[in-house]
Amino acid sequence: MALDDEVLRELRKFKLKQNEMIIGDMSFRQNEDGIIFQNFLGNYLTPSTVRDSIRDYCEKASVDYKGTHGFRHTHAVLLLESGASIKFVSNRLGHKTIKTTADTYLDITEKIKEDELKKFASYTSRKTVSARNRHE
Repeated sequence: MALDDEVLRELRKFKLKQNEMIIGDMSFRQNEDGIIFQNFLGNYLTPSTVRDSIRDYCEKASVDYKGTHGFRHTHAVLLLESGASIKFVSNRLGHKTIKTTADTYLDITEKIKEDELKKFASYTSRKTVSARNRHE
């Protein structure tokens, strides 16, 4: 899966900070696989560790915890709102069919609705101008 340059920069900064912590604190261990997201013992993070951490952050921020799947849904909706094709989103999410993606994530948001109406208005205004120019 492709990541944009800004995400890659942030991951590199995180890895540098992680290495500083490993070097500066004997209780931290380096994972032999060089993974980015590990616990202080150098082990892979388990889904329950991630879930518990996010739940704790939500509690500290006085925000309702909605589960980790919300990140996936938000990512899919933001991709669609940005104009990404349903095919691209389907591939990115690893769905077997576009229908799965459409049925799950394509509940039309106000932004998508507005963007689609603007596209239609732009298309029809070009046709009208074009037809007018032909008759002049």
